[in-house]
Formats: sequence, structure tokens, C-alpha cells
Amino acid sequence: MPQKNNSPEPPPVMTWTRASWFLAAAIISDLLRIMFEQFWFFGPALATAYCTVKVGSVVGSTIGGWLCGPAALAAGIFGFAAIEVFGIVMAMAVGLAGWLVVFGLLMFFNRRIFLENSGNMLFFGASLLVSEVPLIGTIPAISLILWRMFHLQIKKDREALAQYQKQEAVRIEEQNRHMIELLQIEAERQNQEAANDEFYAKAANDEEIPEKVLRRA
Repeated sequence: MPQKNNSPEPPPVMTWTRASWFLAAAIISDLLRIMFEQFWFFGPALATAYCTVKVGSVVGSTIGGWLCGPAALAAGIFGFAAIEVFGIVMAMAVGLAGWLVVFGLLMFFNRRIFLENSGNMLFFGASLLVSEVPLIGTIPAISLILWRMFHLQIKKDREALAQYQKQEAVRIEEQNRHMIELLQIEAERQNQEAANDEFYAKAANDEEIPEKVLRRA
């Protein structure tokens, strides 16, 4: 009967390949938030590009650029306050939505990052506060803090895996030593039985079995 394997399961290990999916979501969220934080610049630029494409399809790209460029510049100058307010509001909304998405992914697919290090919840919560502040919102807080969290988790997981492999090697060595001892005992028993059988067979053939041997038989 095969011996049951009672070795413990290896510890889970986070890798940068798996972490890259979470980081990608955080980076996209930060980029969108930063774009809206700087919407006073990106807004008129995007409006100029859109206007040039639409008008250029009718009168040509060169004329479209001449017409849309000054119009977008004027809109940017006179509507700066409104554009800036819109950008700030959208940046806060996008930042919150992105933070919730990343938090949901972590809780669903990698809850260990919070359970094994309670401080990570505070750090990740701080990333939301930083991203929602208009003046410093251009800092990719979610991506940076998430990278730090994964860096610590991967380092800790690798250390735990190395410790597990060391303990497993010791366990296997001890198991092999015990198995060798059992095989040696079994071999000695079989040799003793073979010697006894040979002795009784020889005694029977010679018809000179002592009385003591007969009693044992």
C-alpha cells in the first residue's frame, strides 16, 4: 500500500507577472485622473484635434487646423475656470472609481495582501486621499503605493517559500533515513528466517534433530 503523503502544502507565492495585472489597472486609473487634473491643457488640445478631424473632412485638414486652432485657444482662455472645475470634478470621480476597481480586484483575487499585512490597508486608503486632493492629485499615488505593497508581499512570499523548501528537504531526508532503517530491519528479519529454515532443513535431512529443536518445531 502506498504511503500517504503528509507533507504540508507549499505557501502561496505572488509573482510580478500576476501583480502586473493589478498594477496595469492602477496605472490606467492614475493616467486618466492625471489627464483630468490637467484638463485645462488637455481639454483644448483634445477639442482642437476633434475639431480638426471633423472640419478637415469637409474643407481639408490644413484649413480645418486654421479654423479650429484659434477657436480652441479662445475657448481655453475664456473658459479656463469652467474647464478647470470640470477637470477637477472628473479627476476626483475617476480617481475614486479607479481606486474602487483596484481595491475590488485585490479583495477578490489577492486578499492576502491585506490579511498578512494590516498596514497595507492604511497605505492603500492613503492613496485614495492623496489622489483626491486637487493640488497634488497629479502624483500617481495608487500605482506607487500598490507597487510598494506588491514589492513587500513578493519579498515575504519568496522568503516563506525558501523556508518551506528548506524544511521540506529536511523532512524528506528524515523520511528516507527512516525508510532505510525499516528496510535494514526487514532484511535482517528475512536473513534470520532464511538461516532458521536452512538449519531445520539440514537437521531434517540428517535425521539428527535435537530434542530442543523438536520442541521448538
